[in-house]
Amino acid sequence: MKSGINNRIASLLLGAGLAFGVAAVAQAASGVSITEIQEPVVAVGMTQSQVEQALGRPADVINYPFAAGPTWSYNVEDATFGVTSFDVDFGGDGKVTNAAERVLGNS
Repeated sequence: MKSGINNRIASLLLGAGLAFGVAAVAQAASGVSITEIQEPVVAVGMTQSQVEQALGRPADVINYPFAAGPTWSYNVEDATFGVTSFDVDFGGDGKVTNAAERVLGNS
């Protein structure tokens, strides 16, 4: 009887651990949200790895036609003007050329 209970508890713990692991991977894959307080950390000239170290993985990476490099887009939590994105533009050398908020609308 005791062995059956231990096996059931072990199964429940394993299931819970897998569920949390899947949630963590999904969050990492979709990028992280940032706050407006974090935005000033990004400065022109920073490398992609420096931005990722400071803010985490972007929610989206956009490659605009005719742009020298990609734009990383972060979701801004509790933004002052509603649904807001923080975009970081990179040049062909992989360094930040511009960073700014983009207001998408009301929540």
